[in-house]
Amino acid sequence: MKTVRYFLITLLLALITLPGFAQTPARPTDKIEWHGYTQLWASTNFDNTYSVALRRLKFWMTSGPAFSQHWSFNVQAIFTSMGHEKFFLQNAFGQYRNKSGVSSVRFGQFIPKFSLQYFQHDYLMSSIERANIIMAGIPDGTLGVRDLGAQYTLKAAKKHLEVNFGLFNGYGIKQYRLNDDGGYLLTHNLSYTIKRKNALWKFGYSVMFRKAVKLELKHILPDSVLFSGNDFRYDVYAMFNSKHFDLQGEYLSGWLNGNRFDGYYALATLKANAKNEVYLSYEKYNDLISTTSNNPWYIAGYNYLIKHHDIMVTLDTRFQKDYGRLNNITSIQFQLFFH
Repeated sequence: MKTVRYFLITLLLALITLPGFAQTPARPTDKIEWHGYTQLWASTNFDNTYSVALRRLKFWMTSGPAFSQHWSFNVQAIFTSMGHEKFFLQNAFGQYRNKSGVSSVRFGQFIPKFSLQYFQHDYLMSSIERANIIMAGIPDGTLGVRDLGAQYTLKAAKKHLEVNFGLFNGYGIKQYRLNDDGGYLLTHNLSYTIKRKNALWKFGYSVMFRKAVKLELKHILPDSVLFSGNDFRYDVYAMFNSKHFDLQGEYLSGWLNGNRFDGYYALATLKANAKNEVYLSYEKYNDLISTTSNNPWYIAGYNYLIKHHDIMVTLDTRFQKDYGRLNNITSIQFQLFFH
């Protein structure tokens, strides 16, 4: 069975790397660093659907401290049950930072800076899933998440303020168009972070404009529709982190030739101690598909951190009222890092 094969591959990789399991801090002499992790996942609706999958087997390689004073790079690939047993190239970008480190230019294939939750690593998030509005609503959410282009970043006010401007092809990375019809994507993000001894606040917004040409915007528009025209979206967010309690929320809205979709979520996490976390979330997403339900989801979950986030088990259950019935999805995920 494919699932057994995935499990054996993951277990073998883990055993091979187990002697050096603890993450080794970067040394000044390192020119290249690599990291990897896997997530094994099972889910059911307690009715007629049961799924087991290798959700992620991800590797990435980055430049180390000794690579260059100004230049850096990142290459990342993923293997997943949803990817037809193929490795998929995600990131491939270079970056230049000025001498003071307050400004930089990134170029290549990467995620345009937009949203709060999508720039929180999936292996560090308290919830097992990102909100539906974030997954679908970010600029390339259903187009491969990443795009080809360049992005300028400026940090000011003692690096509390960060501003990003990006220019991208605008059609994602699931297809490479040799003869583009003139589409493009412009992005902008601004965030402000306040740090205290035992707490952190972060506030921000993102905006984007795309001149779209025949794009399949799954989970926003029906599968039969290829969208062309003006695509404008914005996102606002806020976050509070402390030793024992985290809270964050986000609202995203978009207009496709004047037709509006939007959604939001609120996520609260109680960190009882170093081993146990409990989270609650509420999310709502209004798409432009008449056959899907726009009713909200109520979500509860528990994380057991066996070895911080290097070895972790998550139990997640979510409910939605839909046409008089109660939909439920319950998932369990095991996460394992190897360095």
